[in-house]
Amino acid sequence: MAIKIMLFNAQGLLLSQGDEALMAEYDPQQHLIWVDITSQHSQAFFKQYPYFGIDHLDFEDAQRERHPPQFEEYETHSYLLTHELMDREEYLLLERSQLLLHVNDHFLVTQHIKPSVSVSKVTQQISEHGQLDNADMSQVCFDLMRQIVVDYLAVMLALEERLSDIEDEIFEVSSDDLLAELIGYSSKLQKAKRSFSYLEEILQQLLRDDSHQHIKMDYQQLSYLYNQFERLSSRASLYQGLVDSLINGFISVSAHKTNRVMMTLTLVTAVFLPLTLVAGIYGMNFDNMPELKWRFGYFAVLILMAVIAVSGLWIAKIKRWY
Repeated sequence: MAIKIMLFNAQGLLLSQGDEALMAEYDPQQHLIWVDITSQHSQAFFKQYPYFGIDHLDFEDAQRERHPPQFEEYETHSYLLTHELMDREEYLLLERSQLLLHVNDHFLVTQHIKPSVSVSKVTQQISEHGQLDNADMSQVCFDLMRQIVVDYLAVMLALEERLSDIEDEIFEVSSDDLLAELIGYSSKLQKAKRSFSYLEEILQQLLRDDSHQHIKMDYQQLSYLYNQFERLSSRASLYQGLVDSLINGFISVSAHKTNRVMMTLTLVTAVFLPLTLVAGIYGMNFDNMPELKWRFGYFAVLILMAVIAVSGLWIAKIKRWY
């Protein structure tokens, strides 16, 4: 279990950062604290520090496959489960991971199994700045959500460029890899859209109900996040429709190319079948075939076969078969 801690004074000034050893310096009455836990099991930590009032089972339940974003209000803190993008090196795969936030005025506990891109970036920003913008851990919660939005928007813009390239590639090369890529995008966009929709509902709930005690984002911050996730949801729907159109276009182009190949093979068969018939007849070598004794029989048959071939091609040309 990897634990990183950032310790602040009551005014939001960063005092120190390090590992679990900093818990010995933490005074809930004088300090603000951000505890980031990277592990599937955090039971030992929360048993050792029960004053956070966090049940480790919340995190284990949240790691269930396809668990949607969720918001709960507890007596000591607010619980927010969200989805973020994984490693940006493979961002076009749209792979997501779950990030769990426990927040109140004085502490923020983030939990995730895989390395968190948003946590790393916000941690770096705070380290460089040396203090929080507001002496409230809800500000860090907002910064994390905003970073998630920024990452998703960047990926969506890059995905739009990739889909534009695929639109051109469809007419140049129709490979199974291209189709597999499009099907993958369709599936991931559908999952992303569901996440955005859940987060829209959560933020809408927070906007309507200002009685939440622990997560104290102001109306402007909540409106910003709501509008951005609504924008992301719209983009996901737009791109999914574009992906479906590209899949249909890919199939249509592939079918057209297959039809052209089949037409060519059919034309070749139609032209050479009569020639094969003629060759087969005169290849029987029966004694009562007069043409076998004819001096010009060989040349006559060749001319006949040439006429048949040219006539077949000419008819196909008139009918625009090629």
